[in-house]
Amino acid sequence: MTTRLIRHLAFMAVLALSPSTSQAQDSVGGTALRIQWEVDPPVSGLQTVCGRVLNDAPVAARRVRVRVEGLDERGGVTTRREGDVGQIWSRSIGRFCLAMSAGAATYRVTIVAADWVADPQGP
Repeated sequence: MTTRLIRHLAFMAVLALSPSTSQAQDSVGGTALRIQWEVDPPVSGLQTVCGRVLNDAPVAARRVRVRVEGLDERGGVTTRREGDVGQIWSRSIGRFCLAMSAGAATYRVTIVAADWVADPQGP
């Protein structure tokens, strides 16, 4: 193996074993949607915010959308990005992953849209 390949593998191992910051949020806006998310360590100027939206309701949620905001030390928004989670069946989980510019002191993740529908043909 070359030295460059060994360095690359060592770097990837450090990233894989590094702890990430984890956050959780209770039900959003009185709904049965909850968010659990974490931030991966920065790589090449980017930081990935990934998580799950849990649907505790007896009905499906469609067109679920999340917003990830990078915050500075005083809580001001420095970056913002939105992404689709899609449909989340009743008592199920939807996943999201958004790449953000690295450098925020912390992040905030919120649900910005969801349409509720009764669907007896869920999985």
